[in-house]
Amino acid sequence: MKRDEDLIGSGHKKLSRVVTSVLKNQNEVLVLRRSMKVKTMQEKWAGVSGYLEKNEDLLSRALTEIYEETRINKDELILRKIFDQLNVQIHNELMIIIQPFCFVSNTRKVVLDWEHSDYYWINQKEMDNFDFVPRFKEIICRCLKELR
Repeated sequence: MKRDEDLIGSGHKKLSRVVTSVLKNQNEVLVLRRSMKVKTMQEKWAGVSGYLEKNEDLLSRALTEIYEETRINKDELILRKIFDQLNVQIHNELMIIIQPFCFVSNTRKVVLDWEHSDYYWINQKEMDNFDFVPRFKEIICRCLKELR
């Protein structure tokens, strides 16, 4: 993977780090519809995501975001895999480095916060029915493959 300096030096005006978690329960994964109140990717479907703060631990941020966005507690989760990071370029101005996580959730009960307007537990056959944020479908597929 390229270093942050290489990415910034290659013409990108801004670099952001994001954690994205896939939660699996039975043969389905949780997808969340981004609300109109968020700044980017409104009404697109995503996992549980959040920006990483400076000097912050990736796993801690992922667990914090899961609780804030779904009210699923870390005691109801089993971490199954931390995947290699992915890059997403947005409009030549922003490079997002995504750190994907794959969890098994012992619950299907979800309480949404303001960042999302809806949620579904979907199976792999339903994925083409959703307009996902960039590379999220790829992350779901990696997670489902890992959990076979």
